[in-house]
Amino acid sequence: MRLLIFILLGYLLYRTVRRYLRSGQTLEHHESSEAIDEMVQDPVCKTYVPVREAEKRVINGKRYYFCSKKCADEFQHQSKS
Repeated sequence: MRLLIFILLGYLLYRTVRRYLRSGQTLEHHESSEAIDEMVQDPVCKTYVPVREAEKRVINGKRYYFCSKKCADEFQHQSKS
């Protein structure tokens, strides 16, 4: 009877440790994917936007990031003047 109890306790301990280790791995993966999304400032309206969602333009050889097409067009128009 004791042997059966020790086997059951060992199995429960194994399952608990396994679950704990798996949840830690998924949490680290989730945090690292969030860290990739860098914020950049729109030079026209000074709003911060994620790089992946920003309107991108190369003007006079330099890359700029904008919150919208409207801000990008306005900046491009101002840089021509």
